[in-house]
Amino acid sequence: MSAPRIATILKIDAKVCHVEIEGRRIQVGLRGRLFEDRGRDRSPVAVGDRVVLGKDGESDAIEAVLPRTTRLARRAKGEEDREQVIAANVSLVLVVSALREPPFQALLVDRIFAACARQDLRAELVLTKLDQDKRGEVARWLDLYRGLGYAVHGTSVAPGHETHDTLAVLRAELRANTTVLTGLSGAGKSTLLNALVPGLGLRVGDVSRVQHGRHTTSASELFPLPGGGYVLDTPGIRNFVLFSVAPGELTFWFREFAEVARGCAYRDCSHLAEKDCAVRVALASGVIDPSRFERSEPLRELPAPLHGVEGDGGPRASRRVLNATASMPTKPATSVTIVATIAGM
Repeated sequence: MSAPRIATILKIDAKVCHVEIEGRRIQVGLRGRLFEDRGRDRSPVAVGDRVVLGKDGESDAIEAVLPRTTRLARRAKGEEDREQVIAANVSLVLVVSALREPPFQALLVDRIFAACARQDLRAELVLTKLDQDKRGEVARWLDLYRGLGYAVHGTSVAPGHETHDTLAVLRAELRANTTVLTGLSGAGKSTLLNALVPGLGLRVGDVSRVQHGRHTTSASELFPLPGGGYVLDTPGIRNFVLFSVAPGELTFWFREFAEVARGCAYRDCSHLAEKDCAVRVALASGVIDPSRFERSEPLRELPAPLHGVEGDGGPRASRRVLNATASMPTKPATSVTIVATIAGM
C-alpha cells in the first residue's frame, strides 16, 4: 500500500486549491464531502492546512484535512455561527499596524492578540511607517505592549528612514517560522514583506484606494521562503470578532488579567460590577492599564448565545481555563440579562 500523499495549501481560489507537495506547486480540486463535514467552519479548508491528496478521475483532489496544530480565526462576517480560519498551522503571528494612515487601532490589536492567546500562538506587534510619527506616538505603544511581554518592532522602509536592524530581526524570525501577517487594510503588510523578502514582488497600493474599499492583497497566500520558513500574506481586515468565547473565558486571553483574576470571588466573574472582583481592584491600583480594560469591556458584555456556551479555543485553551478556575465558586443565579450591541461588528 502506497504512503498517503501529503500537501500544504498555499492559496485557495474559487474552484481549486494551490498546494505544495514534494517541492512542487500544483492545483487540486476539493471533494464535495469535505463541505458536508466542515462543522462550524465557513470553509472546509484554510491556507496552511496539511491535506491528503487522492484522485478524482484523472485529476488530483483533496481527500481529507489533517488535524491543525494551531489556527488564527475569527467569527465569519455576517455569520454568527460560523468560524473563518485565517491561517492554519502557523507558529508566529505578526500583527501589522501603522501609527497613522490608517490610524493605529488598539482594539483590533488586542482582539487579535486574544485570539492568539487562545491557541498558545506566539504573537508580536509590528509598527510600520515610523517616519510618519510626528507626535511621538510610537513610545506610547512600545511601552504598553512591551510592558505586557509582547515583542514590538518599529519599522520604516521609506528611503532615508529604513530601520535596517529591526528588519534584519524580522527576516531571521521569518526564516525560523511559518508566519502570518495580519492587520488593517493599508497598514503596509505587503510593502513590509517586499522589504523583508527581496524578489517577492507583492503588489502594493496607496492608502486612499484601500480606504475606498479596495484591497491590495485580494487573497491569502503562503509563500515558501529561500533559506527556510514560510510567510502568509493576508488581505487587510476592518474588524476582528472572536468566535465562540464562553462567558468569563476572555479574561484568560488578556494576559495581564489572567493572573489577578485568580483572586476573584467567582470563576464566572464578568469584572463589570461584582463586589469581590480582583481585576477591578488591580485596575484601581494601576496594575492593569485603563485603556486595555476599557477595550475588553464590550467583549465581556456580549450575551452568551453570540459566542456560544462551550467556547472553542481548542483543547489547550479549554484546559487552561478549567485548570485556572476549577476551585473557584460560581456566582448565584440571577434574573438579570446583559444585552450589548457593538457598532461596526
